[in-house]
Amino acid sequence: MVNTVILIEGEKKKKKKGKNRNRTQSVDQTTTEDVPMTKVRKIKLKGTNKLNKTLDSRIQDPTITEGEGQVKRQKTIQKIKARRSVEVATKKIIHDPKLIGALPSLPLFYQQIVYPIRDRHQYNEVTKTVGWDFTELLVKPTVLVLGSSEAGKTSLINYLLRDKKGYESHYDTIKDYKSSFTHIIYDDSPSLLRGADAVASKSWAFNEITKYNKQKNDCQIQLFQIKNNLLQEITFIDSPPVTDSMLTNLNQETSGYYPILYNLIRKVDLIFFVGTPSIADTSMNKIISLLNPYNYKTVFCLNKSDQYRNLTNLSNDRKNFSNYITSLISNGEAKVICTYFKGLLPTDEMKDFIHNDMETLLLKIKKLPSQYKTQRLISLNIHMMEILYIALLHSEMRKKDKKVQSKILSSEEISEVSKSLSELPVYESFLKNFPTLPEDVLNACDRVKLKPAKLDDIDALKSFLKNDFPYIQKIASEEPDNVVKFLLPLSDPNKDPEPPKKEMKKVIKEIKIAIPNDDDGDDDDDDDSNTKKGNNDPEKKEKKQKFVNINKTLIDNIMKDDKQ
Repeated sequence: MVNTVILIEGEKKKKKKGKNRNRTQSVDQTTTEDVPMTKVRKIKLKGTNKLNKTLDSRIQDPTITEGEGQVKRQKTIQKIKARRSVEVATKKIIHDPKLIGALPSLPLFYQQIVYPIRDRHQYNEVTKTVGWDFTELLVKPTVLVLGSSEAGKTSLINYLLRDKKGYESHYDTIKDYKSSFTHIIYDDSPSLLRGADAVASKSWAFNEITKYNKQKNDCQIQLFQIKNNLLQEITFIDSPPVTDSMLTNLNQETSGYYPILYNLIRKVDLIFFVGTPSIADTSMNKIISLLNPYNYKTVFCLNKSDQYRNLTNLSNDRKNFSNYITSLISNGEAKVICTYFKGLLPTDEMKDFIHNDMETLLLKIKKLPSQYKTQRLISLNIHMMEILYIALLHSEMRKKDKKVQSKILSSEEISEVSKSLSELPVYESFLKNFPTLPEDVLNACDRVKLKPAKLDDIDALKSFLKNDFPYIQKIASEEPDNVVKFLLPLSDPNKDPEPPKKEMKKVIKEIKIAIPNDDDGDDDDDDDSNTKKGNNDPEKKEKKQKFVNINKTLIDNIMKDDKQ
């Protein structure tokens, strides 16, 4: 009985071996002729299901000939190679910004190189911002006006728009929402989009910031459309008045003034901070500190200069104002000017001094259609450096958490992560301007899942920041200069600029055509003899010359005939 069982088991094993041998032979026949087995196995290890299906179909269907199987395998391998080559190509720059423009080239690069890291490491959640989108990359230049309460923010905008009644006069309802940020853009018909209406406006550049809006009549960002020539080239954002009570727990707000302002500062192209000498006695230092990394696009205005009676007092207050701003701005030298938008200056000395500063302000606006590109690219560079730094910090924190169950990085470990940025331009100023970013990343760990950084994506972004992005910045700086086409105000707000004189069109009333004379041989001889004698008579020649006059009526008739 035992022997019988052993024999039966032996037969089963032989059958299994036979089946395996047959299967191996069929596979070998279909693969060894032109495609080496090592190559097939290598591809199979990479998960090429299509190739597996081809081989299986040869086994299951004996009607497939050897040649057909070979052709199918070759086509499959070609498709795999093509697919891989496409995946690699997406990480490279595939068009020249010099041909299509610096800013128009950005959306594709941003989508292919920045998006993957930004979304993987939840940049928006860590920084409490909404990042950038394609509309913001290409939108018209935008000016943000902010400052202390009653400093003259709205007056500055009305001055630049040359709107003596004020932009609020176009739509009375807007006066009920002074606690909101108002983005003023061009449209033939005045309208106010707020709340759900603003959210629904998908073409609006700052649409995503509406996620930080408060409810009903509280602080929001709203879209206000009016007809004004300057708005066809530049848009403005008026900010709400700020009180000390608002600034007490400023950075703890999850909606309203602080998060909206924090997002706008990162994205606008020019910032006017309007203040008065009393600013030092307020808590506005919290707002000014936010401007430090973006000092390159900020102008600080000491407003209401018309209230001074002499230049000495104004100069002293300007010095104090400048010292106060400088104590809060470490990223470069703060640009401070004196301004006024109402009232009269008492002396010629003060007029020369203040009007010179007003010209500086106007020049910033006049050149903005060109200069905003450079400033926007610097802002975008900061944004991409943040994304890269956050990804590297996340990766290091995750490693440490796996080793010692702690995500807190020591100062030495943070320093090592920071060294990873050392090959990038302006990395030192970036680390100096964002010293609390590692702490912000740690604080966000309860809301964000730490993920290891993908080295290929990190290398692609580093390469872009090191090589390609500086090239795009260079192209932007070399593009033709554009200035504001529409009329700007004068440095004296009490005077109106004269509109440019229209060039008078020249109208042709008559055309006089000279007809050449057909002279006789005798006349020619006479002329020759006269020429030899030097007896040329101009009056006689003019009498002989014949003319044909074509008047305006005949010209109009000829033009009509051509059109017909």
